[in-house]
Amino acid sequence: MAQQSSHTDRAVWIDTETDQLLIYLFNNRDKVGDTGNFKDVTYNGAAEAIAVYLQHGPQKTGAMCKMKWGSVSYTNISLSYMLIRYCIKYCQLSGVHWDNVTGANIQGEAATLVWNEYISKKVCHVLY
Repeated sequence: MAQQSSHTDRAVWIDTETDQLLIYLFNNRDKVGDTGNFKDVTYNGAAEAIAVYLQHGPQKTGAMCKMKWGSVSYTNISLSYMLIRYCIKYCQLSGVHWDNVTGANIQGEAATLVWNEYISKKVCHVLY
């Protein structure tokens, strides 16, 4: 007979934990790999960073943080969360610059047009 998992081992996310997870991952965006995802060590660090915000359910693990990060849904995710993901993907485009001092450093009319066109397509999916 298959063993059923109990509901007590499921992650229960409050908004503060989700926000802090996003902040941690955004601040560690330089650790995104070629596939557009983080390594397990980054998720483990995120779990440690958000531990102080735990209010319900079990302590979050790196695996839980990875699942939360991967559970992008247009119907239940905040706009800021989506924008962070789009910014990370934007930075992986060919010819796009990113550093931790100036960010994407979008300057000039041409760069602004590229950014605005890119983000307008992405934000439309979230807002409409």
